[in-house]
Amino acid sequence: MEIKNTTNSFFDPYSAGLEKSAEARSDTRLKARAEGTGTEAPQGDTVSVSQDALLLTEARRAAQSAPDVRSDKVEALRIQVANGTYKPDSQLIAANLVREEPGLFQI
Repeated sequence: MEIKNTTNSFFDPYSAGLEKSAEARSDTRLKARAEGTGTEAPQGDTVSVSQDALLLTEARRAAQSAPDVRSDKVEALRIQVANGTYKPDSQLIAANLVREEPGLFQI
């Protein structure tokens, strides 16, 4: 299965705002230079994004740029399955699921 790098505003609600904000700042600066006013005061609405939102956006971009498939690991597992030596530890898998997703088990 291959996962394509797609931008989905559902997973990254801040990316569209960041891009629009950067474009607006750039347009304002260009207009100020063209008019010769020398001031770069924004006109109209402005967007402010928290540091947490910027960090989440950067983390998403880093995750998207990571390779989709770790071919060395896939090949090693493929060989184990073909040889009949692949024996997953169901208790370890369950423990890791509980550790990774604690919110699933809260009422």
